[in-house]
Amino acid sequence: MDRLFRLGFLFNFCFIGCSVQPEVPEERILAKVGSCIITRQEFIRRAEYALRPAYCRQANYIHKKIVLNSLIAEKLTAMEFDKKSDAGMGGDHLETLLKGRREQAMRQIYFAEEFHSKANVSDSEIKPAYKLAGRKVNVEFLNLPDLEIASRIKDLVSKDVTLDSIHNNLWGGPAPSREIRWFDREQDEVYQALFTNDIKKGQLLGPFKTEDNTYIMMMVKGWTDQVAITESEQNQRWDDVKERITDQKAKKSYIQWVEDLMSGKEMNLNPDVFNVYADRAADFFFKMDSAKQNALNQAIWNEPEILDQPTFITDRDDELNPNSILLEYDGEAWTINDFNEELRSHPFVFRKRKMNRSEFSAQLRLAIADIFRDIEITRQCYRAGYNRHWSVNTYVDMWRQASSSRRYGVHVRSKYKEINNQEQWLEFMNPIIDSLQAVYSQQIKINMEAFESIKLTATDMIVTQRGVPYPTVVPSFPIITTDNRLDYGSTIE
Repeated sequence: MDRLFRLGFLFNFCFIGCSVQPEVPEERILAKVGSCIITRQEFIRRAEYALRPAYCRQANYIHKKIVLNSLIAEKLTAMEFDKKSDAGMGGDHLETLLKGRREQAMRQIYFAEEFHSKANVSDSEIKPAYKLAGRKVNVEFLNLPDLEIASRIKDLVSKDVTLDSIHNNLWGGPAPSREIRWFDREQDEVYQALFTNDIKKGQLLGPFKTEDNTYIMMMVKGWTDQVAITESEQNQRWDDVKERITDQKAKKSYIQWVEDLMSGKEMNLNPDVFNVYADRAADFFFKMDSAKQNALNQAIWNEPEILDQPTFITDRDDELNPNSILLEYDGEAWTINDFNEELRSHPFVFRKRKMNRSEFSAQLRLAIADIFRDIEITRQCYRAGYNRHWSVNTYVDMWRQASSSRRYGVHVRSKYKEINNQEQWLEFMNPIIDSLQAVYSQQIKINMEAFESIKLTATDMIVTQRGVPYPTVVPSFPIITTDNRLDYGSTIE
């Protein structure tokens, strides 16, 4: 029996900001392309959270215009594709992906609005934390398999045996070390132990249980305090400390709310079926883990959904009957088919990112429990109407339009097989995009004042979230035009 009180949260909340709904705040809108909307936030994230091609990778004004033209072109080609009679082909798979992304966004917006925005922090809470916010603590640490060994380590340290010598005897070489800053995302126990005025050099801390069910012991080697000198630095640190404490309070309230929500609910696995299912899932998971790594290396051209597919669908005709009862949750029986259908829109999220096969079955139990936790949270989100929230709707539309635009490109390339590289593709597409800009010019409006105010960086990044079914934050950048002119459409006043 698995009680669902154990929560494997890794908070990486994505505050989403785009919508085609009429209630989208006007100040968020950067451009309108027919019924599609590009918000300021979508523009920044599409430029900063995915790899841009070399022809628009810099932070200058010309490259910024290419980025905007590329996003507008994506909407135009999506509109063109969706006008075709075969636009719905392959739609079932896309709709399950979009359902999963919608519900993930709902859960994140629910946290943002119901917990984060309502967490109040007083100056009296900020002041003591502010004094420690510039601190960096240097520690040596040991990662231990169980509490019995941790107890022996404590005894040895009390007899003046160093962590270096212990590590050398057990594993060879000196004990690993690291620097931990006040703003690092450490687990609460570690954070509370390190960042206190009572900390002492040479102090042994722990053991602290990790998400991998191992134990960390650490020794304080020393620390440094970086003082905020200028008024602007002081104000920025104050704001950063306030945001960190707000986030911590919100998460604590949220975890308690989820524990109350899950109270009394039970999950009972059918051991005869689960053991076989876990073995098949392990085959699939370790194969997919390798495939995802290969896909990441081709992230510009491959659809990012490839990285969001750790689902497990049985495809072998053996002793694993898809109509077998896999588990009971809250008194309801779930067959393998039932559960695999849920996986189509909510892939597994494993609390432990790196594991060997012997650990897989235990981690799978937790991943299944977390899916039912998310089902319950999502029900609350629907009841509160977050499926109609403007930012959730636009987030889904962004992914839908990016998919339609990519399928438009696939259709074009299938007709013109002589296109073999990016240069040929752009040379072919530039005049097509120019013509679409002319055709749709009356339906395109740009907030030039907002556009001028946006500053981009030239830093290459692919941003992902941890602990969620769909880790990629934005679709890959649309490689569709190199046009740097904004000589179409009209201006939003």
